Amino acid sequence: MTDFSYYSYDNVLSYGAAINMVMGARGLGKTYGAKKIAIKNAIRYGKTFIYLRRYNTELKQVSTFFDDIAHEFPGWEFCMQGRIACGRVEGDKKWIPLGYFLALSTAGNVKSVPFPNVTTIIFDEFIIETGITRYLPDEVRKLLDFYSTVDRYQDKTRVLMLSNSVSIMNPYFAQWQIMPGDREFVKFGDGFVIAHFVESERFAREVRNTRFGRFIEHYDPTYADYAVDNAFRDNDGRLVCKKDGRARYMFTIRCDAGSFSVWKSVRAVFIQRRRPKKDEVLYTITDDIREGEIGLIRSDNIPAWLRTRYRNGEAFFDCAASRNSFQELFL
Repeated sequence: MTDFSYYSYDNVLSYGAAINMVMGARGLGKTYGAKKIAIKNAIRYGKTFIYLRRYNTELKQVSTFFDDIAHEFPGWEFCMQGRIACGRVEGDKKWIPLGYFLALSTAGNVKSVPFPNVTTIIFDEFIIETGITRYLPDEVRKLLDFYSTVDRYQDKTRVLMLSNSVSIMNPYFAQWQIMPGDREFVKFGDGFVIAHFVESERFAREVRNTRFGRFIEHYDPTYADYAVDNAFRDNDGRLVCKKDGRARYMFTIRCDAGSFSVWKSVRAVFIQRRRPKKDEVLYTITDDIREGEIGLIRSDNIPAWLRTRYRNGEAFFDCAASRNSFQELFL
């Protein structure tokens, strides 16, 4: 049986951020390591934790929470009482609450509930895998509201946001201006948020030496890049290029993912996050129309014109995130 080089939280936690985002390959041990930290703090110092998922349906398997990690704490017994994780020293009769299992979608129901001893929130799989699950409306604000409910402005709570490298098109990257690139660690908000794009060459080599690793590398290299090398599936160079020097500014569109300026040359349209010094024409596709903006809906002429240029292969973007935002918004 192979001994893998699993993820260590030492580096990311050394930044002292309140929100710690960890994006790494499948099987790297992100969740395992977070659980180990949370349980250790609970049984040693009485500091409880919250295990957070997006929807209640994702908490159906809470009964197995301790199955893979109980052996790390010899002399202790663990159990689940509903959605409360409990532990006790072997031989004791009384179970001690260690952690709570909550869904972000219903977190508003606990605004008046105090969590004085909670110092760790584990938000697992915060980037959605492809499927029918959707992000919550205004999800980033909901998470910040929940953090405020738990922390009560005491600066005692840290969030561990964990995910595989699924998609750069998610509300957290958009809101906090985070993108994978040359830097392994990316800060936002004066260090309140730290993002770690885990580069684990040793782990990748170990996985590639397994039968499964050799199989996917040979027969599905795209999946191997995602599952083993921590490459985001939609972070590629399709339709990404620099704006033509002859392109002229047309207008700016503001949406939930940010604002994008639109430029037109003879045969192409360029859409980018960088905006001119002065937005002469400003449209918005949001519910909160601001002064000086013109509201749009998807069926209006401008979105229809942009979709046509895109489908004709005549729309280009400054980065993959801009392209993905366009696809999400207009297609």
